[in-house]
Amino acid sequence: MKWISQFSLENQVAIVTGAAGGLGQQLVNILLDAGVKIALVDVDKKKLNAFSKKIDPSNTKTITQVCDITQKKDVVHLIDVIDHKFEKIDILVNCAGILGADSPLLDVKETEWDEVINVNLKGTWLISTEVSRYMIERAIKGKIINISSSLGLRSQLKRIPYAASKAGVEHLTRNMAMELVQHNIRVNCLAPGWMNSEMVEKILNGPDGPKWRKTIPMHRAAEPEELTGALLLLASEASSYMTGSIIRVDGGYAYCGIELPE
Repeated sequence: MKWISQFSLENQVAIVTGAAGGLGQQLVNILLDAGVKIALVDVDKKKLNAFSKKIDPSNTKTITQVCDITQKKDVVHLIDVIDHKFEKIDILVNCAGILGADSPLLDVKETEWDEVINVNLKGTWLISTEVSRYMIERAIKGKIINISSSLGLRSQLKRIPYAASKAGVEHLTRNMAMELVQHNIRVNCLAPGWMNSEMVEKILNGPDGPKWRKTIPMHRAAEPEELTGALLLLASEASSYMTGSIIRVDGGYAYCGIELPE
């Protein structure tokens, strides 16, 4: 059927930031399976190289680049490296992010606030700006996919900097979308909830597991493959009439009220 070709990502080139992290690895695997060439970007060189060797031993489909996305010189150098290797950038997936300390409002340190906002919000803005500049100069119909979280909408205790940063990413998405639409660059946002990992499994199966499961309408975390449909939609021409959209893949978690003190 002709419609299925809209989801094709063959010969596309993507950047995935935070590629060595749990969520980043999941997104990379989905894009690789779809035929995308990928620049794996992270600040953790050891984890980045180990992941790269695991998924692409021959280095034909990926390149790895250590990059601090909060530093413009790092970002500009990253773009030069990718252009030299792959000669274009079609997709940017802004997955780099940090959770920060598990602290109530009155205990949040200024350094903790700055660190989370710097990586999650400033970093997303900075690399998106430079990649957009690159796409505009080459008339590339690009796709930027920002990664948010259920906490970009939902209130949760002890997550002040992280929740604020992700709410900022969602509003940044909408504003970037309006700025870049004239250049045929689409900007959308993917907002996952609880994703199955060793850490999440411990929480949901631990002493407080029943409490947390009650907050998720589907009463479970997502499996990695359950992000596939949303990611391929936003990365492909199947979403050609979408920009500024927030897609939540969280089992309804973001819409299930707010967390209140006991």
